[in-house]
Amino acid sequence: MVQRMGRAPLPLVVAAAVLLAGCSAQRTAATGNSDEAAIRQTLAKLEQRINQDDAGFVDVFDKDAVIIAPSAPDIKSFDAIRSMYTGLMQKTAMRVHFSTEEVAVAGDLVYERGTYTLKLIDKASGKILQDVKNKHLHIFKRQPDGSWKTWRMMVNSAEPAPAGK
Repeated sequence: MVQRMGRAPLPLVVAAAVLLAGCSAQRTAATGNSDEAAIRQTLAKLEQRINQDDAGFVDVFDKDAVIIAPSAPDIKSFDAIRSMYTGLMQKTAMRVHFSTEEVAVAGDLVYERGTYTLKLIDKASGKILQDVKNKHLHIFKRQPDGSWKTWRMMVNSAEPAPAGK
């Protein structure tokens, strides 16, 4: 479920978003393990940047990135994603924790699947506006310099749907 604050959607999307160094189509097991470790390390750094209110965390998104969340229009492009988070972070602080359950490397793409908890806190009052546990799927795309950026990100609630829905 996506909640809205004013006109800006409150992202159930934070996890989202990570980069890393090189993988090739002909990968060895050691290289694959190295890429997985790098993805996990990047998520830890991303979590730290978000929790420190560093809006620069959005640099982990590819220029053609898309965020897909339930009951909300897709957010397409780096500029649209940056605009959404910039607006959100003017009034709220985000506190996030990622838990990766699976990472798989396939040539120039990597997917990472897991869960995350997210608290959105009103900066003026300190009131918790949203406290959720969600599932996420990130697809990373290798960049020309060998780094990884989030190309596609999908989020959904980890909680069961209310009865009767």
